[in-house]
Amino acid sequence: GYIFHDKETNFTFNISGFLSQTASPTTTIQTLLKENYVHAVKVAAQKIKEIENGQIVNKTVIASESENRSVDHYNLRLASSTVAGKSLDDSLKLWNDINEKVGKIISGQLKNEQTGKAYKNVIFNGIGGSYLGPLLLCVAMKGIYFNDLQEKEGLPKLYFVSNTDSDSFDQLFGEKGVLELSESLLVNMSKSGGTAETKGNMNTFNRLLLDRGIAQNGNIGSYNIAITTKNSNFDKFAQKNHFLHTFYMNEETGGRTSVGSAIGMVPAAFAKLDFAGFLRGQSYMDEMTRRFDTVENQLKNPALVTAILMDHYQKRHGRKNLIVLGYSDSLREFAHYLQQLYMESLGKQFSENSGVESPEGQTVFGGVGTGEQHAFMQQVQKGINDCIVKFVYYLKRNSDYSGTSYLSMGRQMLGFIKGTENALYKNGKPFLSCTYEQCDMFNIGMMIALEERIVSILAAFRAINAYDQPGVQDGKISANDMNKFSDVIE
Repeated sequence: GYIFHDKETNFTFNISGFLSQTASPTTTIQTLLKENYVHAVKVAAQKIKEIENGQIVNKTVIASESENRSVDHYNLRLASSTVAGKSLDDSLKLWNDINEKVGKIISGQLKNEQTGKAYKNVIFNGIGGSYLGPLLLCVAMKGIYFNDLQEKEGLPKLYFVSNTDSDSFDQLFGEKGVLELSESLLVNMSKSGGTAETKGNMNTFNRLLLDRGIAQNGNIGSYNIAITTKNSNFDKFAQKNHFLHTFYMNEETGGRTSVGSAIGMVPAAFAKLDFAGFLRGQSYMDEMTRRFDTVENQLKNPALVTAILMDHYQKRHGRKNLIVLGYSDSLREFAHYLQQLYMESLGKQFSENSGVESPEGQTVFGGVGTGEQHAFMQQVQKGINDCIVKFVYYLKRNSDYSGTSYLSMGRQMLGFIKGTENALYKNGKPFLSCTYEQCDMFNIGMMIALEERIVSILAAFRAINAYDQPGVQDGKISANDMNKFSDVIE
């Protein structure tokens, strides 16, 4: 086995339960690095370098699927800038600006100019990463009852809408809805403003404002904030309608990796989260996973080691399911977030260089520790052998309570983790674990950055473009065609 421990942060990466279950007795991570993955590691290192240098990496030889642009989520937290205006310092400056402006809304210094009242409810309207990332942060730091905590702290209540579901809107703003429309602020998150779900939700919200006579003289701006790219059609719409604020993100920031941009900053500001700590955690993990030069350093790169193990396992066994178990309620949304990150990035049909059809993918599912064990661990332990299990948990708890005369809740949880690992080992099932010191924004930043880097390296190994999503576009185009067809019928 192999265990890596980072003394500065207490991050621990343990693969002792992996290779012993999936490889020949003579195979170790050291032999894989020295014999099997020498060229692949060089390719991955070069790809990471190209991304961080701002080169055009979001491209394929199939012109219809190529977005032909750079990808900048790593640049947003680089300690030393390689692209003008994109670095950790630049992101911290943006965070301070957003935090200051949102702070005026929270304090009531900036009120709704039409009603003269403070905003009590903030609804975040986005799809995919624009929704999953901010929700993950809120649940991670404030729990599933985060609105009770928001209210206790004198902060606006926070809600997330993503799906175009009229029932959900009715639950919020209908006759028996839980929110007063005139006290609400809609934060619309879309690079172009053309995302059908986000646009539809915004139009419905604004139509309610107009139909109920709440938006005076047709002025919807007092009830809306935009997060978009400069000079986009949505930016122009927001300026024309005098939105309360417009915050900007970069065109090069992909949705599923946008949590480190204004997409994550605005919700974090309304929840009063330590987003500076989050960015520093991401930057720290990026530095750790930039170790490609020697085998000794490669062994200290948890993203590289994970990617090699997953790739080796799949070449040997042809199985691609990844189960992620977070042993804390704070990680309730983590597996959902990873589903998009992995599956939208790695689920590709063609090689990026040759255009040869070579379908790839990585199925991800999971949830919260002991609860999810009762949902699918029976199959993992005793059924079809088609999964890799990843355990994610914290070394420290922010609090602990005694559930029995001899065990605290924290000790019970640790017992479940280690007991499940031991059972997997006995049943010959592969698993690995990542342990973070505690639940705070720095460690959540590290956690997300590690997974982003794993995806980048796996994509390099498999010669696919991790940053486009032609399958998603196919669905959008078909849905748009169906909506046009419905208009014709009506």
